[in-house]
Amino acid sequence: MKRISTLAAALFAASVTMTSPASATTITSLSGGTAVPISAVNRKSTTATQTMAAGITADPRTSFTYGWTDNYYFEPNGQWSPGTPMIGLDLADGSFDINFANPITAFLAQVNWGGYSLKNATMAAYNSTGLLLESLTLESGGVNQVAPGYHGFSRSAGDIATVRFSNEFIAIRKITIISNATGAVPEPATWAMMIVGFGMVGASMRRRKISVRYA
Repeated sequence: MKRISTLAAALFAASVTMTSPASATTITSLSGGTAVPISAVNRKSTTATQTMAAGITADPRTSFTYGWTDNYYFEPNGQWSPGTPMIGLDLADGSFDINFANPITAFLAQVNWGGYSLKNATMAAYNSTGLLLESLTLESGGVNQVAPGYHGFSRSAGDIATVRFSNEFIAIRKITIISNATGAVPEPATWAMMIVGFGMVGASMRRRKISVRYA
């Protein structure tokens, strides 16, 4: 029994050191992805969830514009010309999510924002439990931290469940993703806990055999 306890304690200690998952990688290009459609519905100032595709939704945490195809201005970052549907915040202070029922490996979108306030324009990736995987500050205090363009996240664990866009009338279009067809790769902490379980079961079975042998 002491051997089992020692094994469990050692593996638990190892799991504690690995509980923080590796962060996602920020990306500006993506090869071999699948386009996610934004319907050209020109829906302004809505707080309703919009279905983009099977298992993919756009969820406003504050009012947003969905499927807009007319001009859209981002002072001082220029404008998007009419034609390509986009999703954008109606407010300088707020956010919206792109949610995936089946977590994905990578996400990329064309992103632009205004510099109207002192709110930071950001985008961030979360897993299905709401754990922050990575964030990117696009603009801070009216100063661009990166240039408007294509930005996103990639993560080998394939557990990106939400991508959130916040503040400064931020808007996105031309979304591309890589689906996680094979299922997410367990985090190191998960592997450690699995090893603990297997080790304790194996040791228990061995102890049971010994007790029968000497009965």
